[in-house]
Amino acid sequence: MKLKRSTLLTGGGILVASAATSFTASAQSSVTLYGLIDVGIGYVNHVAATPAAIGASKVQAASGIGSGTRWGLRGNEDLGGGNAAIFVLENGFNIFNGTSLQGAREFGRQAYVGLTNQQFGSITFGRQYDSVVDFVSPLTSAKQWATQYGAHVGDIDNLYNSFRIDNAIKYTSPSMKGLTVSSLYGFSNQASGSAGTGFANNRAWSAGASYANGPLSAAAGYLHLNNPSTGNTGGTNTDGAIAGDYTSATDIFYAQPVRTQDVVAAGLGYRLGTVAVNFVYSHARLDYTNNTSLTVSTYEANSKYSITPALVAGLALIYSDGSLGGASRIANVSTGKNPRWGQVNMGVDYALSKRSETYVAAIYQKAMGDATVAAIDNVGGPSGSHASNQLALIAGLRHKF
Repeated sequence: MKLKRSTLLTGGGILVASAATSFTASAQSSVTLYGLIDVGIGYVNHVAATPAAIGASKVQAASGIGSGTRWGLRGNEDLGGGNAAIFVLENGFNIFNGTSLQGAREFGRQAYVGLTNQQFGSITFGRQYDSVVDFVSPLTSAKQWATQYGAHVGDIDNLYNSFRIDNAIKYTSPSMKGLTVSSLYGFSNQASGSAGTGFANNRAWSAGASYANGPLSAAAGYLHLNNPSTGNTGGTNTDGAIAGDYTSATDIFYAQPVRTQDVVAAGLGYRLGTVAVNFVYSHARLDYTNNTSLTVSTYEANSKYSITPALVAGLALIYSDGSLGGASRIANVSTGKNPRWGQVNMGVDYALSKRSETYVAAIYQKAMGDATVAAIDNVGGPSGSHASNQLALIAGLRHKF
């Protein structure tokens, strides 16, 4: 047997490759080191620690707002016959203090291993994204140019992936004339029991599809969670599918324990020359353990215009319509059964090179109807008890390697 190893420096990362050959079989494998560093300076006009507190303006050094700062390893081993073993280990971190994100996990963004076949698709095991994030999220303005600040109110539909799915098995089909389908199941890893514990306590499942054909793209996804709040610190199942990810200050809808969460989302996009237009719809329902519920339907229309090959400008209009069930109000969030939020996202990206770019974005969110606070994602908190709006500004630099 002959063994050959090589190390290459590429534009998309460092590629470490090895190949082994014999008289009867051959295989090739590669491991790619990749990453993205995103830094910025942000301003928020009203931000409070809790919805009941009084907010104030804030200027802050911001890491990973344009795109999550990360580094990762991606591996592929050719097993022959169109089969391959694959893995991804991806760490999210704060560039300003060097700490790991996603609950201080070493590989909190993604961590999975699996097998793939050119004809039948792939199956992967580990910490992964659900189908709503995989398929519908890329059509939102937040994932294109509006930064994390441009996510829907409280990220209640998880289209900016506030949480990942642990203990997950995922199947993804190959592209079939532009159509790709996927399904995921996240185990609770808990034995059957009573009093809210057992096989379904903190489990998840998801399914979705996407279609791309020339300038047209479409996507749809569904996500269901059982007892996700039990994964928070002190909960009855911190080793389940959702672990510690319901704790963000701007996730104002998770202030009380959630029994089930269901998200349905769909999107449609079309590109005509230098202009791309997308429409995204999501319907999120939270059933709380006190037998109350909240549904929020969100409608987003966004457009992106390539002024030059290097300069892109975007605009998005977002409307979120909420409805309470079994309760007359949500403490410090809504005074009645119909909270609503309006939002405008504006942004500009300028590419300095193939791997480096600068960006600016402005996000304005207004609490309307019975809603009393605004909650722009990841600004540090909601607008507080004395303000019903938030304005967030960000200027940043992004470098890929």
